This record gives sequence, C-alpha cells and structure tokens, in this order.
Amino acid sequence: MLLNLKKVMDDIEKELDEKDQIRELALKISREIVRNSSALIASINRGEKEKKIVQSVRELKSKVLELHTLVDEHQDIYNSGFVEDALQEYVEALLLRSAVLGKQLPGHAQLRVSASVYVMGLSDLIGEFRRIALKLIMDGKLKEAEKWVREMEELYEAIMKLHYPSSLVNVRKKQDTARSLLDRTLGELTTALAVSKGIRRASK
Repeated sequence: MLLNLKKVMDDIEKELDEKDQIRELALKISREIVRNSSALIASINRGEKEKKIVQSVRELKSKVLELHTLVDEHQDIYNSGFVEDALQEYVEALLLRSAVLGKQLPGHAQLRVSASVYVMGLSDLIGEFRRIALKLIMDGKLKEAEKWVREMEELYEAIMKLHYPSSLVNVRKKQDTARSLLDRTLGELTTALAVSKGIRRASK
C-alpha cells in the first residue's frame, strides 16, 4: 500500500495549480504588452503629441515590470514562447521611439530582456523603418526617405552578422524578411527619384 500517495499527489496538484494561475496571469499581461506595444508604434507613426507617447511608454514599461516580477522565478513559463513574443514587441516599440527621436538605442540589459529577444525585436524594426520611408516617398520628401533607407541598410547589415544556431537566436527568417523589405524599399525609392529627376528636367 502506498501510504503517502495522497499527500504526494496533493502537494503536486497544489504546486501545479499555483503555476497554472501564474501562467494564465502571465498570458494576460503578455497580451496587454503586445496591444500596448502596437498602440505605441501606431502613435509614433502618427506623430502624436509627446505627452501622450511618454504616458504610453510609462504604461508599457510598467506592464513589462509586472510580467518580470511574475515570471522571474518561473523560467519554464518565461521560455514557453508567449512571454518572449510579447517582449519582442516591447523591444521593437522602444527602439522605434529612440530611432525617431534620434537617440541612442537602449541595449538588451537596459530593457531587461535576453539577447535573443532583443535581436528578434531589433530585426522587426526594419519593417517600421520601411513604413516611415514609404510615407515620406508618398509625401515627396525623398531626401528624408533616403535617410531612413540608409537606416534600413545599416540595420540589415547588423543583423546579417549574426550566425548562430536557431537554439540561441532564431533570426534566419527575420534576416530573409529584412532583405526582402530592404530590396523593395530601395526599388521604390529609386523609382521615385527617377520620376522626380524626370519631372525636373521636363520643367526646364
């Protein structure tokens, strides 16, 4: 007869119940971080008032701190996927803000994320740079658009230097996407510049 089986199982169920509650709360906060990060990126792209953006950054950082406090002692939950996905969005939003303001990019230690999470968020930044460049092209601000395309090139060159196993940083797909986005944007800028030069010649 297994005399202590009930106690052993009761202890296991108690621990798993607690972990399940933590996981559910972490999932909820992670979703909020994704939503808040997306909203912050949209606000930056719309050029909304600095006061509103500062408040959004403050709220986002607060959510990230809440998530860290919850899962720091539960590495299995942190590594389950959804936490890192949310933190990638957070990294992308904060890096975009720094880039738009012309400030130095915060490093991964400053943002309290792993190197791999940081790289994934950094890689996604090229899509936001493309969005900015395309808007400038549509507005006829080609010199400003060229600046953002150069930023895209610099970012692409940086992430292409990373040659590590996917178990360390699964960045290969994002590298391929970055190459495609850069090529398309270069093509669109080149076409816009050619059209602009043609218009100037015709007007002389």
